[in-house]
Amino acid sequence: MLKRVLIALLSLTSATVATAYDPIVLKRGWYRADRTSDGACLGEVGTNGQFYVLTVAGLIPGEEARLVITNGDMKPIDRMVRADGAGRWQEYYIPFRSNNGEGAVVSADITSESCALPLQFTWQRKRA
Repeated sequence: MLKRVLIALLSLTSATVATAYDPIVLKRGWYRADRTSDGACLGEVGTNGQFYVLTVAGLIPGEEARLVITNGDMKPIDRMVRADGAGRWQEYYIPFRSNNGEGAVVSADITSESCALPLQFTWQRKRA
């Protein structure tokens, strides 16, 4: 239910490629960790230093894309995702290392028939 509410809010807040990143998150003090465009699509990563949000705008509405996330020596995440009715896809990601590692470079590649977006950011484990 919460995921559907978030998707609905995100669809209302932005319908253009120029505003792929969630403006609600920006207002809460998050910052962009990476941004890339392949002409037709825009991909962005935002963070508050602990949680990350991956966003793509400019996909064909309902289009499937392959998401591959690598994080150091962790097993890659490799799965299909789908754009919403406005051609946007967004998902939150919390990086961690199973071996209690200190952090790593995370690569998130989103590839569809209409877009190819490589995103990358470096994270560090938050100390208590």
